[in-house]
Amino acid sequence: MIGDLDPLLLLAGAGIEAASLWCIAHLIHTLLPANSRPGKWTVQRIVLAARAASRVVPGGAAASGALSYRLLRRVGVPTSEAGFSVGAQSLESAAVLVLLLFFALLVSIPVAGLSAGYLGATIVGLLLLVGIGALVASITRGEERAVEVARRVADRTRVFDADAIEGALRTLAGQIAELAGDRRELLRHAFWSAAYWLLDAAALWVFLAAFGHNTRPDGLLVAFALANIVATIPLTPGGLGVMELTLAASLRGFGVPARIALLGVAAWRLVNFWLPLPVGAASYLSLHIGSPGQTPAEDLEGLTEQARQGADEASPWRWAHRRSRSD
Repeated sequence: MIGDLDPLLLLAGAGIEAASLWCIAHLIHTLLPANSRPGKWTVQRIVLAARAASRVVPGGAAASGALSYRLLRRVGVPTSEAGFSVGAQSLESAAVLVLLLFFALLVSIPVAGLSAGYLGATIVGLLLLVGIGALVASITRGEERAVEVARRVADRTRVFDADAIEGALRTLAGQIAELAGDRRELLRHAFWSAAYWLLDAAALWVFLAAFGHNTRPDGLLVAFALANIVATIPLTPGGLGVMELTLAASLRGFGVPARIALLGVAAWRLVNFWLPLPVGAASYLSLHIGSPGQTPAEDLEGLTEQARQGADEASPWRWAHRRSRSD
């Protein structure tokens, strides 16, 4: 099977993966105000640095967002605009991923029939769509009520800080209202979010094809979206291990031979997960050259400690430990 490997397809897959990162950088660039918008190359380096941080720093996506915000502030983006661009990009990307999963299911089920795997994926997709819709509706139509309920839940469970939850909800409400104010701009942002996910999935398809298997696009997109959703659970940095196992198992369920699924996913993750580490580190250091303030090492230490504290505060076992100490 290794002898049948097509190296040109591996190179093509790596190029497609790079194009997906360019799309997300372009999206963040367009979300920034024109009067304080840094150059596209600067934003691209910020995206690469944040991607690398999400792979090594506890907290995953939260750490990536925190570093993106810090680096945007470092290059002169105002506080509110930096927070809005990072938050809006995360919100739009999550919503578009769920929509892609749902639409892939709508296409795939009539073709392949309703199996147990498709039924489970459909239920997950519907629940996520309903959840996102309910969240948006509750925040935009009843912000004060949503904040009140969230604070009450936080006070009773003691898992999250009530003030932090209120701040996050009010920021999210402002972001949703601003995004919804311009439908044309919202559609353009959704296009770039979709391009990011679809190119990432296309890179996976090419890596599987490099090992000799042409995967059905609908089944691949279902497996890809499910694996990315599962990988957001903060079990490991960047979903390491979780992504690989979930994606390989899902692809196997959609007819990809086991060996090809494992090899294709491993090759794709080499470019998707491991290659951004040195590239992101170089991008991060380049953003600090000639900049006053903390050294890169001090900045990363602070980010790591912040992410670790956030993970401790959010974990149920942390809450149980606190209760045991108070008793």
